[in-house]
Amino acid sequence: MAEIERSSENDEIYRTIRSEINAELALITARVNWLIASQAFLFTPLVMGTETDRLSDSVLFPAIPVLGLLLCGLILVSIIAAVWRSRQWRRKARHGAYRGETAKDAFSIVLPHTPLIPVLGMIGCIGVPLVLIATWLALLVSPAFGG
Repeated sequence: MAEIERSSENDEIYRTIRSEINAELALITARVNWLIASQAFLFTPLVMGTETDRLSDSVLFPAIPVLGLLLCGLILVSIIAAVWRSRQWRRKARHGAYRGETAKDAFSIVLPHTPLIPVLGMIGCIGVPLVLIATWLALLVSPAFGG
């Protein structure tokens, strides 16, 4: 691994990369927290909707478990995107070809073009509301729920 010289320019590049990594980690944390909270809120109506000891007897079964699985899948995809981008930033910090003023053109703060990462990241942002809308619409028109 090449030594990266200490300079104010290199330190600034490092701080920029570090801030990008922190932003990705914050996204991961927010997505995991949202996922945990959503799953807790899904368990409550499932349990309250049953009069026996079996969750499969709940009036909301299998709608709530299916919704929970879909939300887990969508959020997982967006977490994978943030982890992937974070790894790119870490690789850039570790193997960045920058050595101060003499090699200014050798380092670019731009990451490799990976069009799949933003798409994966947006799956959770767009997919979660779409799944929730579809679930609410299905519950509204379902005969079991008075639709």
